Amino acid sequence: MFYASRVQSIERTFSVLRAVSAGGGSVGVSEVARTTGLAKSTCSRILASLDELGIVERIDDAGRFVIGAGLIALAGSGASPGSLREMARPELLDLADRLGECAGLVVPDGCDGLYVDQVPGPGHVQVTDWTGHRFPLHTIAAGLALMGGWSDTDVAAYADGGLEEFTPHTVTTLVGLRQRVGEVRRTGAAWTIGEFSEEISGVAAAVCGPDGTAVASLTVYGPVFRFPGGVDTAEVEQVVREAAARVGVRLAG
Repeated sequence: MFYASRVQSIERTFSVLRAVSAGGGSVGVSEVARTTGLAKSTCSRILASLDELGIVERIDDAGRFVIGAGLIALAGSGASPGSLREMARPELLDLADRLGECAGLVVPDGCDGLYVDQVPGPGHVQVTDWTGHRFPLHTIAAGLALMGGWSDTDVAAYADGGLEEFTPHTVTTLVGLRQRVGEVRRTGAAWTIGEFSEEISGVAAAVCGPDGTAVASLTVYGPVFRFPGGVDTAEVEQVVREAAARVGVRLAG
């Protein structure tokens, strides 16, 4: 009886984990319950335990979860579990200090980029804290950075349903999106200037897991009138790329 109970517990845990993995982004307890057929209370308890281990990660107050950095690291190298936000936080602090603007951590959430952390810059004029908010990938630098690892087929499939226009500067055609993704592939960094908001510009680089797949991106953004300003954009790109690479190294253990 004890053995059968333990097996059932393991099966339930893996069914919850599979539901989170199959979600294509973040999922809530109700979605996991519908997918697995388990009670919401059971799913909530299992997700809480997996969150403590870093296998999944709770990303907002609404109780939505994504696959955690701990599972990514374990799958790639047997490294100890940890929080992606914990691993990225020192780099966000450094980026905000060095570049003088807000720095954020974004994870893919289906066709959106979900902001899961933000560090404010030292300036008096600040952009909105976007933690917990999601935006179409093509409208933000962090999203374009994530798309840099996509195939041409993936890019076409994303654009097939239409590209929402946030400002007159937002890329809204497949040709334009392919050009932008091509730039990311060549440089390892993505820029948006007034494309999500006409008042905001940003730069980002992807954080890759042990298998080379982008699992998140680090981004720096600020008011268009101030950022990037007169600085060398190539130097800014290098700073952000190196920060993203260091987070990737931590993921690999």
